Amino acid sequence: MKRETLLPLLGNFTRREEYPYTLLQRTCHSSFVAQEISYADCDGTSIEATILIPTNLDLEKKHPTIIACHQHANQYEIGMGEPAGLCGNTDNTFALPLLEAGFVVICPEHIGFGRRRVYRDGVAMAGRDGERWLFIQELLIGRTLLGKALEDLYCLFEVMIQLPYVDTERIGIAGHSLGGMMSFWYALYDKRIKAVASSCGIGPLALLQERRINHNLSMYLPGFLNHGDIEELFDLISPTPLYLTFGAHDPIFPSEGSLLLCERAKKAYTQVDHLDALITEVTDDGHGYTDQKQKTSVAFFLRWL
Repeated sequence: MKRETLLPLLGNFTRREEYPYTLLQRTCHSSFVAQEISYADCDGTSIEATILIPTNLDLEKKHPTIIACHQHANQYEIGMGEPAGLCGNTDNTFALPLLEAGFVVICPEHIGFGRRRVYRDGVAMAGRDGERWLFIQELLIGRTLLGKALEDLYCLFEVMIQLPYVDTERIGIAGHSLGGMMSFWYALYDKRIKAVASSCGIGPLALLQERRINHNLSMYLPGFLNHGDIEELFDLISPTPLYLTFGAHDPIFPSEGSLLLCERAKKAYTQVDHLDALITEVTDDGHGYTDQKQKTSVAFFLRWL
């Protein structure tokens, strides 16, 4: 699959010349400071992200920075605070070991979650109804929900590179589940990303359809399977350093699909002589960003950023 074939499937988006931002509330925690920041998404709507800064970090210097993408889990009320343990699942606080290692971590909020939920008559739409509405809304204007999410991350990146303590040459991205999918796709979408860790986020779409396994609605692009499948995207993301991890007992990503992706990734990175930049694994667990996987992520980012 070629990049010029893939990108139009995401939809057409108009970019601005400037990406202003406003710093909001700042809260001190035991090992980090949480700084909220407001900026505009790709459609000009004001949204927020949370910047996590390790306590006592010298902000006069530039530091490697990780974009931490939260999961889905059908928990639409939970958003950007989960990776830092400010809300949600305490087992998915993968930002904390990154902070302990000295990284600045920025947590965006995906559309449809947290403060970006869809409201009808002043009430948040229940379950997947809001996500379904967003998916349809994007299709009706010739775009996709995945494209919208990626372009929103692009807006965040443009804001990040203005922050005086962010090293623009050392920005990575990490995430689990929906966040793992977004991390993988954004590293492919924006080649300024220097390293990516993706946990339980992608699978061959043909296999998922064959097994009748539904996923989040950002996973689907009209006409995608006419051009190939997910395994072909490794040719586009390589040689960007990649940590790709799956669970062998993940109920929503069959292990044979995960093994296929690992082998295809190795082939792609071997072809560009950068197999050293790739870590792939299918571990004996399920759908989770385990403590060991978080430790591997930290070591991975320390090496490449």
